[in-house]
Amino acid sequence: RNGKPSWYNTSNRTLVRFADDFVILTETKEDAANAKEITRRWLTKKGLTLSEEKTRITHLTEGFDFLGWNFRKYKTTTKRTGFITFIKPSDKSLRDIKKKIKIEMAKLKGASPESIIPKLQPIIRGWTNYHSGVVAKETFSKLQQYVNWKLVRWGKRKYGQKSWEWIKKKHYGKFCPGREDQYVFGSKDLYLEKAQWTKITRHTLVTHNFSPDNPNLKEYWEKREKAQAYKTAEGRLPKGKNKIALRQKYVCPYCGQTLGNYNQVHLHHIIPRSEGGQDKYNNLVYVHEDCHKTIHALGASNPQIQDKLFRGIKSSPKTRNKSQKVQNRMPKEKAR
Repeated sequence: RNGKPSWYNTSNRTLVRFADDFVILTETKEDAANAKEITRRWLTKKGLTLSEEKTRITHLTEGFDFLGWNFRKYKTTTKRTGFITFIKPSDKSLRDIKKKIKIEMAKLKGASPESIIPKLQPIIRGWTNYHSGVVAKETFSKLQQYVNWKLVRWGKRKYGQKSWEWIKKKHYGKFCPGREDQYVFGSKDLYLEKAQWTKITRHTLVTHNFSPDNPNLKEYWEKREKAQAYKTAEGRLPKGKNKIALRQKYVCPYCGQTLGNYNQVHLHHIIPRSEGGQDKYNNLVYVHEDCHKTIHALGASNPQIQDKLFRGIKSSPKTRNKSQKVQNRMPKEKAR
């Protein structure tokens, strides 16, 4: 109409909906009240009601919560309008994740770090990944402070009269490769990743009217999915070790899938340390947790597996030399 696309918004209102949660944006308080009444009448016709407890009219300078985030305008001197809009994890969302961790830790009184870490890590990582597209660094630090406090209490209960220095020496250290953080809980083989290690990556909006069900847009959605997976994997990796994943193009060389498609990624020594393999760039590769288990179940010393991993990464001269040594150890097929 009038040369404008059919989706062009000519209204002063905007509706944003996810499942049964929605927000209506208007330009005035009076119009917001009208929109609320129109919505209430429409829902009544459908046999539904508008929750008065969850429904309110508010100005953006006061902010509102939606889908676990708080949307609010703040005063600033850097913008011509004098305001800037920030999206942050809501206070309720932070309280909920703390409660979840509290309940989990209550079940783990007296448990070992090997039992605690697999329980806490998915909870922390899942929550921080969800909020990694908004202004969340400060909130991540608050969450980590709470986790630290719960772990201190766990240590005091488990070891009774032992001093905090003794507990810290036993269960904390510089365990994460590439990070100088000496206050990491766990061990070199298994440690708890910190909430603030999650990288903030701004969300890329989907091009309007681009449906994933449209077969003509298959390439667009494949590229988008791969890019999102790369971002997820990149944000998950420790500082200084990202170049290893970059060499792999953020793809697991064992299964060929992107590292960002799974919750856990492990750093694997292609030549095992038990066989003299060193903790160096050319001998390290990132694989999915399940792939890591499979590799060790089949035998990390298996020449075919080692060669597959070497071939799955971009070889440097040193890597090619090691790969050639592996190939030399492989049994030759008999001619038929």
